[in-house]
Amino acid sequence: MPLERRQIELSVERPLGPDRTSDGSVHLTARFEIPAGSAAPTPSELARALDELKADLDALVGTPLAALPARRIDRPLTELVEAYRPRQRELVDLLRDDGEITDVEHARLAEYLDGGVAARAPEPRLPEPPADQPIAAVPIAATSAPAPARSVDELLRTYQITSLKQAGAVRARRQISFSEYMALKRHFEGDAAPPVRSP
Repeated sequence: MPLERRQIELSVERPLGPDRTSDGSVHLTARFEIPAGSAAPTPSELARALDELKADLDALVGTPLAALPARRIDRPLTELVEAYRPRQRELVDLLRDDGEITDVEHARLAEYLDGGVAARAPEPRLPEPPADQPIAAVPIAATSAPAPARSVDELLRTYQITSLKQAGAVRARRQISFSEYMALKRHFEGDAAPPVRSP
């Protein structure tokens, strides 16, 4: 007589912390009862249930560590400055927290922002006129006009931003302009500020 499955248990587990050893781990389990005489779920049904359980875990603790970028060789300061154009220490901290830069790269950018690095990243050079051509005839380097700043409501809706940290991460990916980031910063700091009482 074949044995019948009466219960199926699916589990997912995720360690917390970047080094996979500290901060503990989260273990999420779902149990499914199979009524007597009913057929066991198919592999595709189990896969769908497991995907739903993983989505619940993502909502609970965030992106899995396996999805974070693999450790890479630390880039030189010049390359970092050209890639991220850092202006604020807060954004550099967010780049590190989001795994965009390593601890060593973070230290290099922090020192750069603090003025501790004498050599700045090279500025792009304009074309030099030939010796027999007047300067007025040289074309001006094309610079794209800045896009008009979008409203805070549009930014919150488009990028699903719910905190200043998320706004910084979107800015670090250069999806919003600096002025849009500052508008979001004023928005979130205004929400956190206590109401001003009139005398």
